[in-house]
Amino acid sequence: MQKTPTYLVIGANGFVGSHIVDKLAEQGVRVRAFDRFSRAPQFREHPNIEVIKGDFFDDNALRSAIVGVDYVLHSFSATTPFISDSNPYIDITDNLMRSVKIFDICASEGIKKIGFISSGGAVYGSLAEQKVATTEDDPALPVSPYGINKLAIECYLEYFKRKHGTDYVVYRLTNPYGPRQIAKNKQGVIPTFLERIKKNEEITIYGDGTTSRDYIFCEDAAAMITNSFMRDTKHSLYNIGSGKQTSLNEIIDALRELVPGDIKVTYADEPKTFLHRTGVNVERFVTEFGQPQLTSLHDGLTAVLAAVTEPHDQ
Repeated sequence: MQKTPTYLVIGANGFVGSHIVDKLAEQGVRVRAFDRFSRAPQFREHPNIEVIKGDFFDDNALRSAIVGVDYVLHSFSATTPFISDSNPYIDITDNLMRSVKIFDICASEGIKKIGFISSGGAVYGSLAEQKVATTEDDPALPVSPYGINKLAIECYLEYFKRKHGTDYVVYRLTNPYGPRQIAKNKQGVIPTFLERIKKNEEITIYGDGTTSRDYIFCEDAAAMITNSFMRDTKHSLYNIGSGKQTSLNEIIDALRELVPGDIKVTYADEPKTFLHRTGVNVERFVTEFGQPQLTSLHDGLTAVLAAVTEPHDQ
């Protein structure tokens, strides 16, 4: 009788990680959910989920979580783009060095495959602004400490594959949004906008509102990641996004249709370091795994609004 594989999700109680836990559990595999759990578990209860409370910065806790599993998905980040831009050193010590430790333990324990949630816009950097949509074959040109760090982690995965034979898949995820996302440290346009609306405060948009990104509903992104990670893949790198650009003005217009009352918006000068647009090409994923089912912006925002009005534990 074939043994049911066990998947470890590091950063399991985060925004992206919790949705990945849900999707894996739905597939009938065993899931270890590793996190500090400073708030109540955000993923749904499921008999296949084993909660492992531990600290990402504790070597012993990491090793205990990794021992005995078959696959590891690394979705933890100790920083945001805003934090790393303010203090690039913390990205090196808290993200890069700790990620290398994870990969080292995985190699020593014979983990079959590692999945890493990277960043689309941040890794492609200035190139993402020049092209309609960047492909996985395009050069990475990060311009921020956050993007530089993500790329460095990707490179270490290739190092561990060459040295130890540890298989891996990198997912360059664009701008996910959805339930469970919280507004903090200026990360996440949609939760930031909703927080301002909730407090009846003015929303500040930098630039003229035509700045655009590829926004993807987080449950859709988690499904794309887990469905491909659980299969043999032809490539070690995939872009994950909707393949469609949405501007800040379009998000405001969509929210005005859904939220009662007036939404106050003001415009300010766009910082020179801002990328006006970033988009990724997802044809590699579509060609290999088929067209994913994607949630429309209207339906996605409706789900977010429903979630923020529900009582929940923190």
